[in-house]
Amino acid sequence: MTDISKRTERKGYWLYKQNMVEKQIETDRRIHFAVKTTHIKEHFVIFDKKKKEFSCDCQFYSLHLKPCSHILAAKMYLEDKDKKV
Repeated sequence: MTDISKRTERKGYWLYKQNMVEKQIETDRRIHFAVKTTHIKEHFVIFDKKKKEFSCDCQFYSLHLKPCSHILAAKMYLEDKDKKV
């Protein structure tokens, strides 16, 4: 299991609670999300359904290859939508 800092968890939770996550496209293989971080900046998260893996275009994910706040926010979005179905 990957260690996730409390700061990253808090930021992901905040992004999710502020409705900064938008599901853009869903195919049979992937779900694409846009996660806004400011009014002009956003990052793109992809969930691969077959591999059950998330990826993000942010610098943190590129450098560390572990979940960033954008991935955590998208994951919370998916989990919440699954509960409502």
